[in-house]
Amino acid sequence: MELKFSILYEGPDFWGLLNLEWSLCSKGKRQSPVNIDPNTLLYDPSLRPVNVDKIRVNGVITNTGHGVIFRTTGTHHEEILNITGGPLSYKYRFSEIHIHFARTDDKGAEHLIAGYQFPAEVNFLPSS
Repeated sequence: MELKFSILYEGPDFWGLLNLEWSLCSKGKRQSPVNIDPNTLLYDPSLRPVNVDKIRVNGVITNTGHGVIFRTTGTHHEEILNITGGPLSYKYRFSEIHIHFARTDDKGAEHLIAGYQFPAEVNFLPSS
């Protein structure tokens, strides 16, 4: 009889274990998820607006069992959606949307606002 097993490490808490160059990921103090405290936010009047290309993109929707992921499949220049401006120093290419939710109306979001966890959360994942 042959026995096989594997240990599944998922999420940023374990990235530092996968590669020594990523060790800071498991030692950081300001890691995701975060609790955003509206009372400590700073307003920057010089911040430019975030610009998102207004184009249609093609993609694939996948139910992961933990949420829904939309991945773009465009390869031609006219099918790539770019995000610029705001606090961004570079032009980023939109690649995925992750939608997190729960079976009930609480604890679906990863992040909190003023200690409140919303039923769902949408994360936009760009690449540079």
